[in-house]
Amino acid sequence: MIQRDDLNRFLAELYHYEYFEDFCENGLQVEGKEKIEKILLGVSFNLPFLQAALSRGEKPDALIVHHGIFQQGVFKLKGPLKQKIKTLLEHEISLFGIHLPMDAHPEIGHNALLLSSIGAANIEPLEVGFRGENVQRHTLDRILEIFHEQLHPPDVTIDGQENENHIFSLSSRYGFTVLRNGPAVPRKLAVITGGSSAYYEKAIEKGADTFFGGEIKEKIPALSLETHTNYVNLGHYFSEKPGVLALMKKIEETFDVQTGYIEIPNPV
Repeated sequence: MIQRDDLNRFLAELYHYEYFEDFCENGLQVEGKEKIEKILLGVSFNLPFLQAALSRGEKPDALIVHHGIFQQGVFKLKGPLKQKIKTLLEHEISLFGIHLPMDAHPEIGHNALLLSSIGAANIEPLEVGFRGENVQRHTLDRILEIFHEQLHPPDVTIDGQENENHIFSLSSRYGFTVLRNGPAVPRKLAVITGGSSAYYEKAIEKGADTFFGGEIKEKIPALSLETHTNYVNLGHYFSEKPGVLALMKKIEETFDVQTGYIEIPNPV
């Protein structure tokens, strides 16, 4: 068991919210009961996630997500958000949301964990992600295979077929969108998960020949072609699982509480 406010302080000290200008208030977003014995974690706070949490035999005392409530400035509580908050309050469940600080954490953040999973070296911060060198000399396909093992549920088959678009060479592998215009064996990698395509050009300027993000926009295929670099869209949801799972493990190691992870796959 842990006190709600102690958990809030632990998370604040772990992620250093004060270093980030974010789209939300990081940390405790909805206040529930003081004593917490069971915590469920997931990527995004939405109705299917909340329903899954409440359907478990023993209801949670707290929820921790990467995508929580995104509001700043003028506060609005209506429509679907009102119904979700009403449910949390009725069951006295606390909601914690940790956004950019989870992306940027050098040990248990999504981006650092993905680079570590392929044995990358010389890892350095890049915006809210990281860059590193492919010293293991994995091929791009091997990197995609490793990321697939890291990100996707073992009982879900995710794959796609090559697209006969000879101009922009857009293809799909393990459900990842791939633009193969750079080296087959990448040397310098950049990983910035989530809505990160705006950082692609900066990563190229820093020397990256292969970029892994969580979205793809219209200008990206041409930019990949013109700069002779690889661009891989891992998907916003799945690219941001690793940090949540790592936080769950750290909580288990630190506190005497029950934990669980709820998978609500999102194809985007």
